[in-house]
Amino acid sequence: MQAPDILALGEAMVEFMEIPEGAPRRLYQQGFGGDTSNTIIAAARQGARTGYITAVGGDAFGQDLTALWQAEGVATSAVKVSPRDPTGVYFVKPHASGRSFSYARRGSAASLYRPEDLPEDLIGRAKVLHSSALSQAISPTMRAAVRRAAELAKSSGTLFSYDTNLRLNLWSLEEAKTAIEDILPLADIIFPSDDEAELLTGLSHPDALLDHYLGYGARVVALKRGAEGVIVATPDARFAVPAAPSAPVDSTGAGDSFAGAFLAYYVETGDAALAGQRAARVAAGTVSGFGAVDPIPRRDQILA
Repeated sequence: MQAPDILALGEAMVEFMEIPEGAPRRLYQQGFGGDTSNTIIAAARQGARTGYITAVGGDAFGQDLTALWQAEGVATSAVKVSPRDPTGVYFVKPHASGRSFSYARRGSAASLYRPEDLPEDLIGRAKVLHSSALSQAISPTMRAAVRRAAELAKSSGTLFSYDTNLRLNLWSLEEAKTAIEDILPLADIIFPSDDEAELLTGLSHPDALLDHYLGYGARVVALKRGAEGVIVATPDARFAVPAAPSAPVDSTGAGDSFAGAFLAYYVETGDAALAGQRAARVAAGTVSGFGAVDPIPRRDQILA
């Protein structure tokens, strides 16, 4: 079996989405989420050969997540099953812009993931390894695993892709700044969001933010700007990609699906501008439906 071209490392969770206009008591629909899981599923739906690195519990939720990845064509050979630890869960209240999360993830199997659990051979054979600041935030051991994985990628010629996904309910802004600034010099592809980047850097103008992240040595930076689209920058050029037409109902997972689609098309074509344009269509499709995974468009829809 061929090794995946694109790997992602982080935590996946079971999602409970509040149903709009439900009964007086809250009603929820079960789905799946977790930023890096969303990203790798988006990449798989664009036709990339993918795999996921994580840990799940030996519970029904862990089994459901594993079945999901397998159904999506995401390789699960690097998914560790921890029989005595739970799979993380989160509850989300959908909004057309913004989002409201409540987490039940303390002590989850993925939060106990360690550097020694990493599949070093798979990382060395991949074209891209993707992770995120959110993955770093869930625990000290996962933070160390993300750092070690980035080092392994760098030493083997695998591109390291990194989303500065910021969740201040998991750690302080100062902790986030320290961890993010520590790992950025290892990143080849960086996905910051403008609002989070402003908090992390104190900068506000898009060009200043792009200069900041390119200054770490990245070959591509894709600055996500919500309804204003994306600016894709390399050391030699910048491309403004407008947001694709959409009918937003839930923004959950839009940035994740953009990153996954971008990686899939960038690996396929080597064209950062084209990858950005196609990924913008994927993000637009994602916000037009409820949940982090179900509405992510597939390749045939994007290329039609």
